Amino acid sequence: MSSHRRTTRSRMPSVRVRALLSLGVALGIGSVGTFASWTDDVTVSGTTFTAGTLDLQVNNSDSYATTTLSMSAMVPGTTSAEVLTVKNNGTVPSKYTLTGGLTGTNAADYNAAAANGLLLTVRLGGAKSGATCTGGTALVTDQPLTSTTTTTILAKRPSTALTASGGNEVLCFQVKLSDTAPSSLQGKTATATFTATGTSDIS
Repeated sequence: MSSHRRTTRSRMPSVRVRALLSLGVALGIGSVGTFASWTDDVTVSGTTFTAGTLDLQVNNSDSYATTTLSMSAMVPGTTSAEVLTVKNNGTVPSKYTLTGGLTGTNAADYNAAAANGLLLTVRLGGAKSGATCTGGTALVTDQPLTSTTTTTILAKRPSTALTASGGNEVLCFQVKLSDTAPSSLQGKTATATFTATGTSDIS
């Protein structure tokens, strides 16, 4: 009889704890409320974005035509020369690549002649003296002109970027009929085309 009473008493606190916990949970849920939040905005304005311009020119022109480099009645060793200024007329630093080659009815004949055909020399800072280029620094010397107008002549010039708005490089172009040009080129005609392509990638 005494053992049964001890068991009953030990269960009563547990029941009371559970009742209190249930009551606490119920009270907690009932006490949740909604509070107002204050806000404030700050606007940032007045910022403008404008893209720069890339404008590469040769002798202050976007499309330059020359007859100075033209030659007629050529014989082995005949030369012609002209000074061309590559200028950055835009607002961003730039570099350029120069490509060129021959077109026309007999371009393939000069191409076949290879080093014995028309040869190009380009001198940085050079000057025209008669029909040749003198002074400055040779960038290209006696490079054969091929029948592919996309042949690279100068890659990513200059070594440092042209400064924006007015930066330039002075190049003297000289074209020569090779001293050893074959007789098969007699009377053959071809036209040279050069293209300077500017880029804003100055890496």
